[in-house]
Amino acid sequence: MTEFRLNRLFSKPLSEVLLRTPLTPNHITTVSLALGLGAGYFFSRGSYAEGLWAALLYQLAVILDNCDGEIARAKGLGSTFGAWYDIFADFVTDFSLFAGLAVGALRSGAEGPILLFAALCLTGGLMHLSLVILEKLRGFGPAAYASPHPEHSTRKNPFLTLFDSLREGDSSWFVVLFTASGHAIWLLWFGGVYMQVLWLAALVMNFRWLFPWKKA
Repeated sequence: MTEFRLNRLFSKPLSEVLLRTPLTPNHITTVSLALGLGAGYFFSRGSYAEGLWAALLYQLAVILDNCDGEIARAKGLGSTFGAWYDIFADFVTDFSLFAGLAVGALRSGAEGPILLFAALCLTGGLMHLSLVILEKLRGFGPAAYASPHPEHSTRKNPFLTLFDSLREGDSSWFVVLFTASGHAIWLLWFGGVYMQVLWLAALVMNFRWLFPWKKA
């Protein structure tokens, strides 16, 4: 069964174009990372117009993050370095997003527990990165999704499918939605809760060996 990924609707046609160029997957990852850093910068400016540019850059970064893997598979250019580079580029992009949002909120005079929720976003992202690294080492999970693993055949629950979809980048559309509606600051409140739930859910669902009562 092919699982639906919203960003794949955009990345696959783009990958077909990029396949006609000499760009390698690592080149694509680097461009994605640069766009992610640019998104963080524009969010840090704190204005609505620059926030729109930030959301656009972030969305492009996530789409290209899908392209690098698609191109690697199509050209047979997958590498250990490229896989790890992609993982850390994703983390830096998200770190830039949340840091930029926090700086922009402070600069614009927004009220609320901005630093608290920024810390929740960043610590949640760091914990999630740690779990993704463990998934990569185990050979199972979004970080190693193409690898054969007996647990793959059991992941047909629609909630697990949605969970994997969000982890693989489809949550980027919330960035576009909140920013376009003039509520970019909501991304900090949403992100603080989401990132904490994300890593805890990943811990429970993908590391059931830590919870013996989940094995039955």
